[in-house]
Amino acid sequence: MSGVRRPVIGIAGHHQLVPRPFGELPVHGAAAAYAAAVTACGGRPVVVPPGAGPGLLDVLDGVVLTGGDDVGADPARDADETALVRAVVAAGVPLLGACRGLQVMAVALGGVLDDVTGHCRPAAGHAVTTRPGSVVHGLVGAAVTTTALHRQAVAAPGRHWRATAWAMDGTIEAIEATDPALPALGVQWHPELFWNDAPQDPTGPAVFAWLVRLAENGSTGARRRA
Repeated sequence: MSGVRRPVIGIAGHHQLVPRPFGELPVHGAAAAYAAAVTACGGRPVVVPPGAGPGLLDVLDGVVLTGGDDVGADPARDADETALVRAVVAAGVPLLGACRGLQVMAVALGGVLDDVTGHCRPAAGHAVTTRPGSVVHGLVGAAVTTTALHRQAVAAPGRHWRATAWAMDGTIEAIEATDPALPALGVQWHPELFWNDAPQDPTGPAVFAWLVRLAENGSTGARRRA
């Protein structure tokens, strides 16, 4: 990508308390695998502090919503990330949600979640089938075995999203925008774990390359020049 502006991908960070010898240190961060995934696919990753994302969309070319605790476990994080989803969608910035990130995408625009069982399988993962003609079908094919590390799932995506992948029990495993002009994809698995020793996910290169490619095509630099 020499001579080409590499797109800047914002990874939504969240508040954590890190134990130190002098006490707990408040930090903003995200799992390192997300930055590794963005870098491997040609993007430039930056961690976005909680609450700061909507004000940074003029410099971000794409956004990643990461996995983590169940929606509802951290109301402050939920509020920050749902606001970010709404701002990203309004701005038309490419968006990828992984696991919890998919769930936040759904809830932010009127979707409903439910608890699920049998979907936390770190070693084996599970089989997922995709909707023909969907973005995710084009990225991973008709069927793929993905990581499975979730206890919640989308029960009803709402009118802004449509389900495009399912586990064998019918659980929604991917959502995309009902508006085909909106560059957004949520997956219920962890594509960033392709760059992890174990568990590992085979979909990482395709999914993150999709985000980086769209971010490059619609970069803030291009928008400013226009």
